[in-house]
Amino acid sequence: MSFTTVAITYRASTAATTICALEAAGFDVLCPGYQIANTLPHFALAIGGIAIKVPTPQAEDAAALLRSFHANEPSEAPLTSKLLNGVGWLVCGASSPWPDIMIREPGAAMA
Repeated sequence: MSFTTVAITYRASTAATTICALEAAGFDVLCPGYQIANTLPHFALAIGGIAIKVPTPQAEDAAALLRSFHANEPSEAPLTSKLLNGVGWLVCGASSPWPDIMIREPGAAMA
């Protein structure tokens, strides 16, 4: 059975909540990397985030369910915010945090 990534998160708590929501809706969920990130949270970035996967035939429906939980559509960050983020990265070696969850868009290359 092939699995498709429907979302990526960098926090174990967000991954756990997402897994519970998908399982409650009847989806089969595979989440490789969750145990590593739960035990060593600072490794989440090193492993590329916590990928939340479902069987490929369920992927579109699972992504649609996750998108339905968002009240607001994601918006593009203003230029000022992007510039300040870049300066922070250059000066301090750190940038602003990622969103809690990144949901794959329909038609995107899902692997």
